Amino acid sequence: MKPCFVHCGRSLLLLLAWGVGVHALAAPLTLQNDQVAVELNPANGAITRLTDRLSGIDLAPPAALAENFRLGLRFPDQTTALILGREQKLSASRIEGNSLSLTWEGPLQDTAGATHDVGVRMVLKVEGAALTATLQADNRTQAKLREAWYPLIGGLSRLGDGSSPGAPATVWMPSSAPLEKPITLPHTNVTGIYPQQLNLSFACLQSRPGGRSIYWSAQDPVARLKFYHVFQVDGPDSRDVFSAVQFHPFTPPGEMFDGPPVVSRFVDGGWNGAAQVYRDWFVRTFGIASPSTDWIRQQSFYLMTMFMLPEGTVTYRFKDIPRWAKSAQRHGINAVQISGWQQGGHDNGYPDYTPDSRLGTWDELREGIRACHRMGLKVYFFVNYQPMMVESEWYRNDLKRYREMTEDGGYTWMAGWGMGTLSARSGHPKLMTWANLAFPQFRRIIVDQFAKLAEIGADGVHVDKMFPAGLEYNPDSPLSPDTAAWEGAVRLTEEVMRECRKRNPGWAMSFECNWDRMLQFGGATWWVGNQRITRQVFPENAETLGLYQAYDYLGLNHAVRDGHIVMVAPMNFCRDLDWPPFQGLAEYIKQVKRIRDELQDTVFLGEVLGSSEVEFGTALPEGVAYNTFRHRHTGRRACIFTNDRNEPRTVDLTGFTGPPGGPIRVHVPGHRARSLPLPATFKVPAERLLFVEECGGAR
Repeated sequence: MKPCFVHCGRSLLLLLAWGVGVHALAAPLTLQNDQVAVELNPANGAITRLTDRLSGIDLAPPAALAENFRLGLRFPDQTTALILGREQKLSASRIEGNSLSLTWEGPLQDTAGATHDVGVRMVLKVEGAALTATLQADNRTQAKLREAWYPLIGGLSRLGDGSSPGAPATVWMPSSAPLEKPITLPHTNVTGIYPQQLNLSFACLQSRPGGRSIYWSAQDPVARLKFYHVFQVDGPDSRDVFSAVQFHPFTPPGEMFDGPPVVSRFVDGGWNGAAQVYRDWFVRTFGIASPSTDWIRQQSFYLMTMFMLPEGTVTYRFKDIPRWAKSAQRHGINAVQISGWQQGGHDNGYPDYTPDSRLGTWDELREGIRACHRMGLKVYFFVNYQPMMVESEWYRNDLKRYREMTEDGGYTWMAGWGMGTLSARSGHPKLMTWANLAFPQFRRIIVDQFAKLAEIGADGVHVDKMFPAGLEYNPDSPLSPDTAAWEGAVRLTEEVMRECRKRNPGWAMSFECNWDRMLQFGGATWWVGNQRITRQVFPENAETLGLYQAYDYLGLNHAVRDGHIVMVAPMNFCRDLDWPPFQGLAEYIKQVKRIRDELQDTVFLGEVLGSSEVEFGTALPEGVAYNTFRHRHTGRRACIFTNDRNEPRTVDLTGFTGPPGGPIRVHVPGHRARSLPLPATFKVPAERLLFVEECGGAR
């Protein structure tokens, strides 16, 4: 298509002479296809309307409030300036194909009337039901570009069925406890921070009457802190609700901020439809670790023990590994994790990941790993990325230059753990602070040590405490404050995977985090609740629940019912499965795991359906709960029922929804499985669980 320059003709010149706020005589800039249309004010480039042509949803803020972008500057003297895009005269616009480019050459005027030598270019593109916006800001000032908000889309108070202003609508964001708030006037502002607060980098603006929602995502290939805002804008005579993504690029003088695409796409239904769009983009952009090749993700149970506590208490030495691991093997567990193995013990000495001499040598550790392999067990190690012990001589002499900093040069975090030791309970844990992983020199320290583990046969590591600072201000950092902690973690993980797989091709990793980007490296995360929504979007993911006490049958039941990985850590990480008080639970673990392994592709690696797709003849008795799973390839389903009461409970199961699938198969730990025709009645034993498997053909 031949380019069309819309800034031409006497009407536009006359309009600009009157000022930005007057636009009645000029036709709006319009970009559309058969599904979506967007209109803009030709004088200032403000977005005046966004329309879903399939449902009729029409988002049009009051003309005086319409916006497009906002910029925030901070000068060396710490003064600031706010630039509103709606107050700037558009220099040029150009439509070509399905794209509209908008240029503000600058200088731009801030809200106080001062001018700043900043140039902006925004490009809007319509594809299918999506509007995509990108923004470039050329910083020719002496300030840093601290904030960039775009695109500001208003009219959300009208989000509904296309005809009823104020129709019910909600904003939904995927945090550990999903954030859902009504979009009404007056509106309580809603902000979601990714990473940190939001598990996934998208939000959803839901219109229940319209049966449609807006998938809203900064589809950013760079790991970068960003804020999703839904907020009220007030004018002299009107008000409305807007959405925008806020970035903190810290673009220095003479450089350009090249912002990532922000996509607003109309989808059918609610947040689930938006989630599918996000999943498709994520997998296409980053990939995702497959459970079929991720041995850690395949382990529904594992034994985890601290060999040495941070104040020096030794529970096991490397020469004890064969006996310790044998207790796991006897109870059907095929993976073991060793913690507190490095200098100083658990949560001590970081980042010195070399064997503590009180436990043994590298050679003894190698022999322990080999003994596990001979038993058919995988072995991995508890490690960290960011923590550095500030009391160490290594930190004082060298590592402190890599630490994260607040804007005034202080510590982003300073604390410790101690795992219940006397020193920690007395208020004196080993003090740690965070390293900035943007420094390649620090990443090399970590990579070389983990590669040594791979050389002696380790099958992987668990990386703990993956909760870095949101913004990191170390002045020597090679990456900007909004990317240093996050992009640094991605780069380090890529380097660890590459170097360790050279030595052990089966090397795998798990993470303690609430951040979806780690799913490209491994599907197992700690702890339950950190990524509550993630598994619904990425069935490849599973969270971990710890089992520490000798009689916690209900904790085990609930973890298995909900599809979680179970960390078995007797006596709070200090004993193996042969610990006498643990014997009854250890035998129950063996029985449960045998059934779970048999049904693994459905109840552990499958989709979690919750309470859907199953029907009952009578209400479930008090104390009984269940969860439904679906095999990702065959479509066959299974339920796990738990009974929290101390007497058996009867369940009257009509069947699974859909066409009749034949009989069911009931699996009770410690008993042979039995087939029952539907409808079926069975008892869930007291304080135990059972599995119900759909036995029909593939769906």
